[in-house]
Amino acid sequence: MISESPVVTVHIPPLLRPHVEGHDEVTASGDTVGEVLEAVGHEYPGFRSKVLLDDGNLVSGLAVYLGATSVRNLQGLATPVQMEELVSIVPVGESD
Repeated sequence: MISESPVVTVHIPPLLRPHVEGHDEVTASGDTVGEVLEAVGHEYPGFRSKVLLDDGNLVSGLAVYLGATSVRNLQGLATPVQMEELVSIVPVGESD
């Protein structure tokens, strides 16, 4: 099956790189930020539990950006993505 979803680059912070075979960036496809993160988790099973809770929400201590904008200021993990966009996972302090 060929996916028609956009393919995007996901920037992986150093603390999560051991869960994606050491890569600093990976590509994944999905229509939303959440689908993209799920796709990375499908490719690298150890990644999902470090980024997403069982209910599909983001674990605490991480923020996700689409380009330069936090998805928190958009539609959260339901934020749509376009072809070749950059999704960045960023560790944040407890106060964020």
